[in-house]
Amino acid sequence: MTGIARRVIDRLRRSLRRDIATSGPVESSGDLLIVNGEVFQPEYAVSAGLELGDEFKTFFCGIEDIAFSVETGRTRVYETIGGRDLAEFGLIQIASYPRPTATLLSSVSAYLEHRQRPPISAASISAPTKLYQLMVLAQDELPVPATFYLPRRLLSGSFADLADRLGLPFILKAMNAGGGRLNFLVKSEIDFLRYVEDPAHVKAGFLAQQFIPNNGTFRILVFGRDVPVVMHRCNTDGSHLTNTEQGGHATLFEVETFDAELLGMAVRAAVLMGCEIAGVNVVQDRQTRQWYLLEVSSSPAIGSGAFAEEKTRAYSSYLRTKLSAVCK
Repeated sequence: MTGIARRVIDRLRRSLRRDIATSGPVESSGDLLIVNGEVFQPEYAVSAGLELGDEFKTFFCGIEDIAFSVETGRTRVYETIGGRDLAEFGLIQIASYPRPTATLLSSVSAYLEHRQRPPISAASISAPTKLYQLMVLAQDELPVPATFYLPRRLLSGSFADLADRLGLPFILKAMNAGGGRLNFLVKSEIDFLRYVEDPAHVKAGFLAQQFIPNNGTFRILVFGRDVPVVMHRCNTDGSHLTNTEQGGHATLFEVETFDAELLGMAVRAAVLMGCEIAGVNVVQDRQTRQWYLLEVSSSPAIGSGAFAEEKTRAYSSYLRTKLSAVCK
C-alpha cells in the first residue's frame, strides 16, 4: 500500500468512527465544493476564469471521493480527501456527471436538504437507489439497519472498520440490484474480498449493511394509505435471502391481527418515497424484537408471484375506490 493510500485509509477510519451527524442546521463556511470539476483546478487554463474573490475558498473532489454513513436518526455524507462533512460547505456544485454521479446525487441532495443546506437539484438526472431510500427513512427517524457506502477505491481496504461498526456477519449488496441479486452475507475478510474484487462486480456500487438475525422477512403491500396484504417470506435452505425469486417460501398473514404500529410505519415509508402503490420490506430482529425497514419498492409484483390472486383482488378493490371518488 502506498503512503497516499495509507493516509486515505487512515482518514476513512477516523471518519467511520466519528459521531454521525444528526438533523438540523449546521454552521457552514463560505467554502465552495466543486464535484467532478477537474478542469477548473489550477493546472488547467480554464481555471483562470473561476475567480470568486478572496473571501471564498474553492475545494475539489470527485464523485468517487464521497462516502455515506446511515443509521436511524443519524446520517453523514463526507468527502474522503479532507474528511469534511458536505454540510460544512457553503455551496456544492456538480461540474460534470460521470458514473456513478447520477446514482449518488439523490442521496447527496436529500442529505443537504435535511441539514438545511442548499440542496443539489437532482430530480431530472438522479437515480433512486437503496441508499437514497435508507437516507430518507433514517432522517425521518424510521428504523433502518446501519449502512455504509464507500468509494470503490477505498472499499477493499475497509473490511476491518466495517466489521467493527457492523459486526459479523454483515451484508454486502449492490445499490441498484433487486430480487436478491448481488446480495452477499460476509462472514470473513476472505468472503469480502472475493465479492468486492470479483471482475464481474467491478461496475457495482456496494452497500455494507448490518445483518439483522431473523426468521424471515415481511412484504407489506401499501395501496394508498391502506395495507391489504402482508406476506411472510423465508428460505428453508439456510440462505439469508428470502426473495421468492431466490427460492424463498411465502405465507399470507391476516392483516387485522398484524402489528398495527409496524403497518403504520410501512405506510409512512411509502408516503416518504412518494409511492401510492408500494411493497415495503421489513425484518424483525429475532433477539431484540426490533423491526427494521429494508426497502420500499414502487413497483411490487401484484399480478404475478406468490398469492397473485389475493393481491389482484386487493388491487381491484383499491382501484374501484379510487374511481368512485373521481366520479362523484
